Amino acid sequence: MKVILFVDDHEVLARLSCEILEMQGYKAVSAYSAADALAKFEQQNIDVVVTDFRMEGMNGVELADRIREKSPHTPVIIVTGYGPIDGGKNVETVLQKDNLFPELLEKIKLFLGDPAQSRTPANLRPMP
Repeated sequence: MKVILFVDDHEVLARLSCEILEMQGYKAVSAYSAADALAKFEQQNIDVVVTDFRMEGMNGVELADRIREKSPHTPVIIVTGYGPIDGGKNVETVLQKDNLFPELLEKIKLFLGDPAQSRTPANLRPMP
């Protein structure tokens, strides 16, 4: 199962977002700060990181830089409520919080594939 690390200093938003991601068939892990996210990233195999832009201590772009130092191929998506931002070279995409879902799900499926398809037994998949 693909694992998504969702980072936001608003704990309720992080937990609710993880619930939505899990309903879509992903395993979702929440972190409430960049430091918490880095610790969880070290402890688990994370396939995609979704992070808030504005957080105390370290912003989402700085977190993306640290993640990509450790794992250059892990996609990082930034979400923000503060208008357009430049995510830099280590951020795959930047999404606005006011229209987060289903746009976030589309981006995750682009990077990881559709979990519903991976749960379908091979003998039940339609022939090409």
